[in-house]
Amino acid sequence: MQVQDMEKFSQILKWVFAYYEKELTDLTFEMYWNGLKDYSIDEVQAAFNAHLQHPEDGKWWPKVSDIIKNCKGGTQDNALRAWNEVETAIRRVGGYQDVVFHDPLIHQIIHKMGGWIALCDIPDEKSLVFKANEFKNAYRALYATPQQLQPPVELTGIINAQNAKIKGAKKQPPVLIGDPERAKEVLSQLQAPENLVTISHAAVKAAKSLGAKLNANQDQSA
Repeated sequence: MQVQDMEKFSQILKWVFAYYEKELTDLTFEMYWNGLKDYSIDEVQAAFNAHLQHPEDGKWWPKVSDIIKNCKGGTQDNALRAWNEVETAIRRVGGYQDVVFHDPLIHQIIHKMGGWIALCDIPDEKSLVFKANEFKNAYRALYATPQQLQPPVELTGIINAQNAKIKGAKKQPPVLIGDPERAKEVLSQLQAPENLVTISHAAVKAAKSLGAKLNANQDQSA
């Protein structure tokens, strides 16, 4: 949550405290705020609602840990949705083009997994399942943490990785994944990775093949 969410958060707590006939003190407010501030205001509100509607847990006053448990449950859904977008991009776009997702956290995780080219260099479906689990675990671990607020890292494809080595070569525009407006916002915040993109042996082969085709086309048109 951000500072601007504090008023709405206060209203939620007042309503919950009134429902359980409890007194909301400044100290209690601070305790709940500090315990839940790493989650979005929508997640917190949904978590309180889930607790109140639970047939067993709803009988008892919700502790901070109860609300965090419900928020964590939400991160599983978010991680699955994020991976579905990534998998769709792997299958439809592939590793040749740069990609920009509308969720900046996706960029951080793919960068930590070796980059876009490496992620797309998957030999079979079994390997894809392992990558999916690795991605979702990392997403859940970083979701709603300070790391999520870090600037998104560029996800470079094979074409631009090769063009970067050619003087005067133009950079190809990325493919926007997900909500276009949000993806454009992420695009405006992109930062180059600290280290050069590591290209796998398979990707190097593909890049050489692409280069050979381009040269052949140029020779034919000359």
